[in-house]
Amino acid sequence: MWVVIAGLALASCAAPNAEPTAAEDASLPTAARGELIFQSDREGPTRLFVLDVATSTQRRVGNAGEWADEEPDWSHDGRRIAFSSTRGQNGSFDIYVMDADGSNIVRLTDHAAPEQDPAWAHDDKSLFFTAERDGRGEIYRVWLQDKRVERITNSINRAIMPAVSRDGRYLAYAAQTIMSFQLHLLDLTTGTSRQITSGEGACRPSFAPDSQEIAFVRMGGPSHLEAVRESGPRVVRKDARAWSYYPDYSPDGRYLAFSVSPEHHQGEDWDLALMDLQGSGKIERLTSGRGNDRVPDWRPVSAR
Repeated sequence: MWVVIAGLALASCAAPNAEPTAAEDASLPTAARGELIFQSDREGPTRLFVLDVATSTQRRVGNAGEWADEEPDWSHDGRRIAFSSTRGQNGSFDIYVMDADGSNIVRLTDHAAPEQDPAWAHDDKSLFFTAERDGRGEIYRVWLQDKRVERITNSINRAIMPAVSRDGRYLAYAAQTIMSFQLHLLDLTTGTSRQITSGEGACRPSFAPDSQEIAFVRMGGPSHLEAVRESGPRVVRKDARAWSYYPDYSPDGRYLAFSVSPEHHQGEDWDLALMDLQGSGKIERLTSGRGNDRVPDWRPVSAR
């Protein structure tokens, strides 16, 4: 049972586009394996790429165009990728899925309001996502079989950035409180929701494989990464010289992939990084160079 961490929120949680100068990150001598899908604007429009962690080889996935493809999320069987895209005729973000090789692209939503943040349900039969269909962000669910859409949250303020526990019981999301965003946890079996963070703004939840811990972004100057479980919150990654964002656990729970940048908004330069959660806490840069690399998501082990 998850504990409620009550308190007054003090700062906002805005998604960065990434102030302080970046640290020179130390090399991380690990044997990490697997694939990460992520979004990058290195070619101009935001597109999706897959990185082999062990070899550092990268490939673009999905057909290129003047549209934006963003926020990729692997299905639990590793065979499909959910993402948001502006490739539709209305030019607004909608939810799509495609096969792992970029083929068989299917549009699941078609609405004038932006629809983003896709997150697979545990059985891969539906997706949770954020939409502004009623004038503010709320969480919705779409079924792949018939494209039926159901509204999940109905809050006074915004509810965005859904993440689903691996056991399928919980939905974590960022909900706007009086002064900022805080993480809330919805029990999908009972329909009850409660706040699980407090203090400075919190957003971008990501469940650990055992469903017992949630990594998230703690806003401030600069943003850093924390995690929360029944015993309370802990700091995972904090560097006064760099901004950290978009955490995602590896399938075995040992590593945390995320994005890091020396600046926020103006002068941002996001790269992918990797932390060994069982090691010294130092990180390894996985990408560098032109473009902003963000929103990493690990491919499940069963797919390799």
